[in-house]
Amino acid sequence: MARKMEREISSNKNHHLSPKEAIRAQCLACVGGHKKEIASCNGDDSIPGFHICPFHPYRLGKGRPSIKLIRKFCLQCMGGSKVFVKECPTVDCNVRTFRFGKNPARAGIGRSRTELALLRSKVRP
Repeated sequence: MARKMEREISSNKNHHLSPKEAIRAQCLACVGGHKKEIASCNGDDSIPGFHICPFHPYRLGKGRPSIKLIRKFCLQCMGGSKVFVKECPTVDCNVRTFRFGKNPARAGIGRSRTELALLRSKVRP
């Protein structure tokens, strides 16, 4: 499945990446574009002294990562500063669009905060 996903991403340059595809692309960029190196990534703290990458369990394109995981990665990248994450100057980062912990493709989908608050108030006696 990962190969199919990579072919689809590379064949359509205007394609907006899903969070899963963005993480896979970021891992590929991190290891210098070598697909075989992703499997041997040491981002799981197997070598003392290296940081633990939040993307490590999802690097092979398996599983369903949370958008909040990308937020955690961006905070780690920017030294823990929320301000730096907001003002991130890196435009070629694969996960940049998800840096706020939200999926922009899902904006406007679902119920508004006021609708949710109204529902919650009805449930409580």
